[in-house]
Amino acid sequence: MNRLDLAVAGGRKTQDIVDRCAASDGERILVVTYTLANQRELRDRLALKGPLAAQVEVQGWFSFLLNHLVKPYLPCLFAGRRLRGLNFDGDPGVYAKGEGRFLDGEGRAYALHLAQLAFQTAEASGGAACNRLERIYDQIYVDEVQDLNGWDLEVLLALAMSEVDLSMVGDVRQALLLTNPRDQKNSQYKGVQIKKWFDLVESKGLLEVTHSSMTWRCNQAIADFADCIFGEDWGFEKTTSMSDVQTGHDGVFAVHPDNLDRYMATFEPSCLRHSVASAKDLKLPFINFGIAKGMSVDRVLIAPTGPMTEFLRKGKPLEDQAACALYVAVTRARCSVAFVTEHADKIGPDEWTP
Repeated sequence: MNRLDLAVAGGRKTQDIVDRCAASDGERILVVTYTLANQRELRDRLALKGPLAAQVEVQGWFSFLLNHLVKPYLPCLFAGRRLRGLNFDGDPGVYAKGEGRFLDGEGRAYALHLAQLAFQTAEASGGAACNRLERIYDQIYVDEVQDLNGWDLEVLLALAMSEVDLSMVGDVRQALLLTNPRDQKNSQYKGVQIKKWFDLVESKGLLEVTHSSMTWRCNQAIADFADCIFGEDWGFEKTTSMSDVQTGHDGVFAVHPDNLDRYMATFEPSCLRHSVASAKDLKLPFINFGIAKGMSVDRVLIAPTGPMTEFLRKGKPLEDQAACALYVAVTRARCSVAFVTEHADKIGPDEWTP
């Protein structure tokens, strides 16, 4: 049975894959994930587990689609055509049809429609693509599965319906990065809404979903705050912290701009913001939320956007993407989270003063 493990931030999802790979007895294993940072992290962790684990193959999602679905079977879809590479930035236009929708003049696949091409090529192979994967690998893992969207979900469904031994891990509340934000296929399952797609596949008997609400990263105060970012109607379980670290400055705080220099000098937090267009007035070494995804640090200082400030002050619900962004930012921290705001006397977190 295919399985999906959904765990909260700090729930050791990637480590679980590494441990299972290390415990395998010479099995042929492929681990697939979207971001380059996560690919590097997986390879580094596997290398530390010994020579057998180091032999586990780690691929990016695009490389997986190209090497295992498109390249071997492209002639089944377009007779006589051979793949010449990937056109990452190209756009064939909304009216492109046939080969022109998927391949540029040099025979490179457009990244914009790569997942659709992979799905249709696998279909045209008459099942040979999935059969090939079954022969090459004993187990396929997909890490950070919430990053997939659009036609990627059709590829996942095809794998789930095959004899491929498929295991996936992720956290729908961290659906901040997407493989193809412009892909309109399955748009109703975009971002955090992918939870509904998982429920649908599980209802068809193609997937066994397990949930873990324990975090080994965040303390309980941070975990409680992170839980509040998504309303009760989402049905997420309350997060339980397994951390017993205490530093004397633990929890969630508000810092007035007048006290910002003292706070930075005292606690040296990692500084996070939504994008380069945010918090331009603050001369701090910011990291964007999306880039911070995957980080684990003792302390973060967050420059909230306007909607995030409204959430903090009035409890006004955030839109899905903004909620995911804030959840990712907050849950990078083990010990403390601080928000820069001039309204420290009105928002929920405790005000920090020198």
